[in-house]
Amino acid sequence: MMAQDQTKKEALFNEVKGSLFEFLVARRLAVTNKKELEFIQSLDRNYLTVLTQQDRMVRQFYPEMLPFLESVSQKTVETLIPYFKEVPANPKLLGKFINSSMKDDLHEADLLVETKAGAQPLSLKLNKKNAYVNTKSGGIKSFFTQYFSFLSSDFQEKFNRLVDQEFIRMSVELHALNDMEYNGDFSSWVKKGKSELPGELDENERAILKQYYARIAHEIHAILTEAQKQNSKEFSQSLAPLMGFGSKEILQVVCFHDFKSMNESEVYIHPFEEVEHELSKACLLPFGDISSVEVEVGHWSLQIRVKPMNKFTTTAIKMNCSVKVKKPSGA
Repeated sequence: MMAQDQTKKEALFNEVKGSLFEFLVARRLAVTNKKELEFIQSLDRNYLTVLTQQDRMVRQFYPEMLPFLESVSQKTVETLIPYFKEVPANPKLLGKFINSSMKDDLHEADLLVETKAGAQPLSLKLNKKNAYVNTKSGGIKSFFTQYFSFLSSDFQEKFNRLVDQEFIRMSVELHALNDMEYNGDFSSWVKKGKSELPGELDENERAILKQYYARIAHEIHAILTEAQKQNSKEFSQSLAPLMGFGSKEILQVVCFHDFKSMNESEVYIHPFEEVEHELSKACLLPFGDISSVEVEVGHWSLQIRVKPMNKFTTTAIKMNCSVKVKKPSGA
């Protein structure tokens, strides 16, 4: 029971930490500018409702999370001010609850601030220390047409057929392992009381699932290798949005935390220029027979991982992109 409670807490933490963190960073900037009231009044009503509900949930089920969020948002603002050499003004939240025509232009931005140099979109991330930072998540069946549009559409079409075939193979193998017949869907699987969640499978079932994702990742690796061979310049440019720079204006602000041990958090700020000069050095690492593909971009590592949306029993799979910045030796 205790372990289950801990898992629920972890899920709650992951669900709400991002939006509460964004809000607290924005509010702290507004407070520093003595403009808190204007900031609160500028918030979208629906957004405010969601934030209030999240705040209530946290106070009730996970009270120790609030001082933690207050402390990481303070640390983030304290890092941003010297970076800009001023207090960024007029913070505007651009979260997923906001219908904004600006959203398309601002790509991954969570917060828009004003500086002497003009408007500055910020992508804010609250991340576990030493873990990859999620930058982009997209549907698998449009991944190449969307991000590697210089490739012929045949690549995506052929790939989609492979995904469907591999899904059937995995389904047949899972059913056979349980002495069941696969009839084209997972209805008899569910009827038998079997789980549709990857984390609830036994070791042998999970091995089948892992091999299925690895076979798809193998094909992704092959297509990316071909893409780089066909047009290395276009290939390199295509990596920027996957690394969280859908726009050159974006500033990536990552706060690394160690919530469990309450160690000091660390904030890193990355402008697009930092990756711009590295993109041409992009190098696909050899395939490791796992569910992800890794591209080395200078000091950056981009990981493209095949993941189920939630249940593994449908072909709705997402491509999860994340990055890690390796500090240059001697830094």
